[in-house]
Amino acid sequence: MGEKRSSTREKILEVALRLFSKKGFKETTIKDIAKEVGITEGAIYRHFTSKEEIINSLLEEITQELRQELFESIERGESDEERLNNIIDTLLRYAFTKPESFRFLNLYHLLKESPQVENLPGEVILKFLNGLYLKGKLMVYPEVALAVISGTVERIFVFREKGVLKSYTDEEIRNSVKEVAQKLLKK
Repeated sequence: MGEKRSSTREKILEVALRLFSKKGFKETTIKDIAKEVGITEGAIYRHFTSKEEIINSLLEEITQELRQELFESIERGESDEERLNNIIDTLLRYAFTKPESFRFLNLYHLLKESPQVENLPGEVILKFLNGLYLKGKLMVYPEVALAVISGTVERIFVFREKGVLKSYTDEEIRNSVKEVAQKLLKK
């Protein structure tokens, strides 16, 4: 029974992620999720107490995954320039290979009601950028650099989904974004 319960919980999260990233948080109801999973609304409440708990579970899972990938990408770099490139690669690869998760994070960041959310992936990047700033290697404030990087990745994601970048390969896109990011560094 525990295995079925676990797989049902995972299916609820999978469907909720898809619906939230497609329709938004407010427009997606527990009824929508239950219908898509093929269970009753009451069955969802055996796994989650509310829609907010589903959102928080997804947020925790996705942010933990992306944070880990960012930590690993920074550790792989031998120079600050390479670490910055690895961050760009990680963000764009994540956006391109897990678009629903990436869209969910963007929706959450734009619409979050709680001003104090801890452990978001941007904190990993900001910590790295703060280190660069303290070493005198960053041309702008760390928060500005974070805005440039995250804003650029977000726009690239949207443009790619809309077909605006269809004539470019993922590698060409990543290389262009890396060139922009490298301009944030003092030579």
